[in-house]
Amino acid sequence: MKKSRTILLPELVFKLATSGVAALLLLSVVLACRSSTSSSGAKCMGQVVYEGQTYTGGPTDSAEQAQHFACNNYCLDADPEFDAHYRIWNDSRSGAAAGHPPKKEAIYKDKELLDYLTKDCAEKCVASIKGGTLQGSAKCE
Repeated sequence: MKKSRTILLPELVFKLATSGVAALLLLSVVLACRSSTSSSGAKCMGQVVYEGQTYTGGPTDSAEQAQHFACNNYCLDADPEFDAHYRIWNDSRSGAAAGHPPKKEAIYKDKELLDYLTKDCAEKCVASIKGGTLQGSAKCE
């Protein structure tokens, strides 16, 4: 025999209140994500030109960030020093344990490799552009 359960008023109010709070939090997250992707700020694009190949970065909200992203792409695809770091890592036990992934996957499997790409190599790239030894630019609309 099935026993019916009566829901008390305080229990019903509690369940409705918690559901309402959850819905409100979900709505605020959706709105926050939407507003961050559709900002009305400047859209900036960066580029690095190396041996006739153009590497781009962006769109971002600042020229500096766009240039840095372009340098990340340059480092990943064309920088000889990053390529050497990757090959050393790929031939190591860590690279073997990760299944010898291609560069674009390897940076997500090894923090040191990712840090070298995004910090050391990209910063050298930006400095080389500012110093005139590497061709690049960043423009905002």
